[in-house]
Amino acid sequence: MTQLFVVEIDDNQCITHDGYIQIGVFNHSVKKHLELNPTIDWQVTYWIPDIFINRYKRPNYQHTMKANEGSPRTDNALDSRPRDFPDAPSKRA
Repeated sequence: MTQLFVVEIDDNQCITHDGYIQIGVFNHSVKKHLELNPTIDWQVTYWIPDIFINRYKRPNYQHTMKANEGSPRTDNALDSRPRDFPDAPSKRA
């Protein structure tokens, strides 16, 4: 059975999410939402994840960034030329 989360934001409004991303906003109470969707294991909670645009970097991405720090293959801060054209001049006239 799928487990999702539901949060009451007003008397007749609730938000659902999967723990990472908000799924939807509904114009009915949490009680009504639970009645309408009995096949899902709803966990009534009090927190809502940030909207997608304001998300923090995922821990696995942060780990990748830390592991690649200082690597000449991934650190392109000094070399801004595209890798597809390694012989191209760095500045255009």
